[in-house]
Amino acid sequence: MAHSVPLGMITFVLAALVIALGAAVQGSVGFGAALLAAPLLVLIDPSFVPAPLILATLALNLLVVRRERGSHHWRTVAWPLAGQIPGALAGAALLAVVTDGQLLGTLFAAMLLAAVALSASGFHPRPSRPLLVAAGGMSGVMQSTVGAGGPPVALAFQHRSGPDLRATLSRYFVVSCVVSLASLVALGRVGGRELAEGAMLLPGVFGGFAASGWLARRVDGSVARRAVLVLSAAAAVMLLVKALT
Repeated sequence: MAHSVPLGMITFVLAALVIALGAAVQGSVGFGAALLAAPLLVLIDPSFVPAPLILATLALNLLVVRRERGSHHWRTVAWPLAGQIPGALAGAALLAVVTDGQLLGTLFAAMLLAAVALSASGFHPRPSRPLLVAAGGMSGVMQSTVGAGGPPVALAFQHRSGPDLRATLSRYFVVSCVVSLASLVALGRVGGRELAEGAMLLPGVFGGFAASGWLARRVDGSVARRAVLVLSAAAAVMLLVKALT
């Protein structure tokens, strides 16, 4: 007599596979886990987003920080982090004033596509302190309003080597995840269920991270930069589709 697979087990396996794919990409490029995983996790079970996904990406970034060592990387992310927290607060305030999610999504998608186009055309602004603070601020605003805070900071650091890019972005995202989780805790949106679902995603995190070690050795220099541009453009397109639909 055939036995059917429990629906909960199917959900667990699918969610773990999705986060494994995102972890493999982020562990090798520096960002992209939430970008790739969030839309698919929503289709599997909307309760995986945002808190469980943030918990999973926090674990992933801690693993990358441990692998990509170097205390100087914390000094590098100090400037974008200086803009990230005020940006997150500004984004929350913007949501209270502008209730048209379609407008916000379209606006940020257009800005991201413009930034990608400028980078692809050969425009290479030096990552000065004001630029890094501005990138962090834009990241905070976008994270609070449309849930996609990675591309602005990744674009600011796109000309770093693969190891430097991964080390820098992972440290930025550790702090960003902690800030996001603290906000959700304050809003009462992190409880036992969210912690359990976050734990369900951890096997996928560990599997994807393990695979990223092999991929990371092949992602450096121009490969890393092209990956940043492709993922940022994909984020813009996803935002635009989400806004228009």
